Amino acid sequence: MKKCLLILFIPLISCTEAMPEINDSLTSDTSTFAANDSTPPHPLQSWLDPMLADGFDFPVGNKDGKGSYSYLGETYHGWYIAANTGEHYDLGIHTGEDWNGNGGGNSDLGQPVYAIGKGKVLAASNFGIPWGNIVVLEHRFIENNIIKKVFSLYAHLESILPVVGDTITRRQQIGTIGTGDGAYPAHLHLEIRKASMAYYPVDYWPSAEEKDQAWVLDHYEAPSSFIEQHRQLTVPLQEKQIVIAVKHTYQLYLFEHGVEKAIYDIALSQNPIGHKQQQGDNRLPEGAYRIIQKSRAPFSGSVAEFFGVAWMRISYPNNYDAKAGYRTKLISKHEMEKIIAANNVGKEPSKHTKLGGGIGIHGWAGEWVADGTQHLTWGCISMNNSDLDIFYDLIELQTKIIIIK
Repeated sequence: MKKCLLILFIPLISCTEAMPEINDSLTSDTSTFAANDSTPPHPLQSWLDPMLADGFDFPVGNKDGKGSYSYLGETYHGWYIAANTGEHYDLGIHTGEDWNGNGGGNSDLGQPVYAIGKGKVLAASNFGIPWGNIVVLEHRFIENNIIKKVFSLYAHLESILPVVGDTITRRQQIGTIGTGDGAYPAHLHLEIRKASMAYYPVDYWPSAEEKDQAWVLDHYEAPSSFIEQHRQLTVPLQEKQIVIAVKHTYQLYLFEHGVEKAIYDIALSQNPIGHKQQQGDNRLPEGAYRIIQKSRAPFSGSVAEFFGVAWMRISYPNNYDAKAGYRTKLISKHEMEKIIAANNVGKEPSKHTKLGGGIGIHGWAGEWVADGTQHLTWGCISMNNSDLDIFYDLIELQTKIIIIK
């Protein structure tokens, strides 16, 4: 198996409940919402960023990291990973994955290298032996209810295609596989650095700074695992319809095809701060969900009047909630798997676990006043009936809703 040599550089009412351094561009403005300096930024500016990645693919072969390639008239099938993130070997602790063609040797020399996702080029130059040519991309993306950032680094390239500042699309070719200026047999060294690595040099090698395996695993993603877990991501500007509820401003936004269509005042739960953790905590969840059920009044039951004119159930708990509940031992592995399976096919997840359920959007027993203290429900979003009556007809089933703090 080919290895990279050590690089010594010091340099979300529960209604049933009662190198240059990588950070060179971190302050760059990618917003398209400010027509001029006097125009105030949109309150959801970062969520409507056209640079958000819509998912990630593999850097060699086809988008799944498979497929054939040719070299000197021979055809080879498939790719393999010769070294993994956090792996100990004779030259230190590996910081990413080494991708090689199954033909071995230099059979993959000159094969295309593709960007794993949409991003901005932060570095594209030669860093000398043994790094050779390097390209670094910054990627921003939405994970559940959080905007995250990672940096992908492609090293030992034979050639580089982009320049610093370029916007790169998913699977756009950025270079070709090389040898690190002759230091190794041909292969691609791929790193995915976490946001915590923003201020580290492009050619940073943790082993040269006596960093241990735990440090590496805390600062670097395992590329294949990261890519598999982030194949398809939400980009609000690309959605046919999406709803974003902002807890701290008590407002709900409706966007269609990237255009803001409406803003509504909302009321929150009686315990408005923080994400819902379990049944009975009177908290409104924070996360990415879907509208999975709709019904209009009249309703029955002891709390029917508090539903107002309509009810729209959201898919709480989502997969993140289920995994968190399992980690904290609130639910069993079987309960977690049932929730995930239901969410994955767009069905209603169980509302009969300790995580609670029955969360959605509903009206109220009369109109409430939007004064910033409207903490009314047992875990849901409430809209004034006059607004909900209109909103209900606009929203399609399976529409995404993101609830942020």
